[in-house]
Amino acid sequence: MPATPPPESGDHGRRALATFLRSRRERADPDGTGLPAGGRRRTPGLRREEVSLLSGVSLTWYTWLEQGRDINVSPQVLLALARALQLDEVERAHLFRLAGRAAPEPAERSLQVPDAVRAFLDTLMPNPAFVIDRCFDVLAWNRAQEAVLGAALLDRPRRELNSAWLLFREPGVRALMPEWEAETEWMAGLLRQQAAYELDNPRFTELIDELTTASPHFARLWEAHEVVEFRSSVRHYRHPDAGDIEMSFVRLAVQEAPRLSLICHFPEPGSESERRLRELVTLPQ
Repeated sequence: MPATPPPESGDHGRRALATFLRSRRERADPDGTGLPAGGRRRTPGLRREEVSLLSGVSLTWYTWLEQGRDINVSPQVLLALARALQLDEVERAHLFRLAGRAAPEPAERSLQVPDAVRAFLDTLMPNPAFVIDRCFDVLAWNRAQEAVLGAALLDRPRRELNSAWLLFREPGVRALMPEWEAETEWMAGLLRQQAAYELDNPRFTELIDELTTASPHFARLWEAHEVVEFRSSVRHYRHPDAGDIEMSFVRLAVQEAPRLSLICHFPEPGSESERRLRELVTLPQ
């Protein structure tokens, strides 16, 4: 889960919030608010009184915000102001950050992998790479990832195309990983850490329920309540065609799609693992 950016602090933060509110108020379109026509306006945008009426925030309170007064503002007030000022998703998140609050999640949980990210996966060849969401569902991958896991492992129903599901329930994945026990402990800890962010996500609940029912090993690990965060590390594969391959791996955030991450594996340059990986992926030396 990406960390919430630190809020603006002190007088600077209050001034930045005041300036942003004023600029969005002056930009807002009165015709799109449902307010009755008020005759000719001397200045563009909405009046403070109109923002107060549309948001349900008292005029005095809103005026103090635009003046940069040292007052606390609740998430409910910020949401009301965002609606009144016709803010889009990016502007709303910016408003929350300026006020020192965590921005709310978008109403839609997009699973769309941006085209540029799909193209980037291919540029990483011959290094295996794939995209996951916060439930560890695998949404896209490159040909190297398919070569390591095998096309059959990735050709399955959507609910099974999940890093945790494959690790705990797919014998083919277990056979590839000589350190499978350690991998499962790590994955269970990652899922337990992620659970705090996905309490309202039916997909996450479905995944945990299914793994708990189908895998006694997962059930034991889950009940241990061990919590870990993602750390770049080294993974070993024992591939039936290529032999032992050792690769480091990293997790990269997708800025334009915050619910997605890109996982990339890469061997040490010039190593035997690199040679074996290239042969497996059938790229020229």
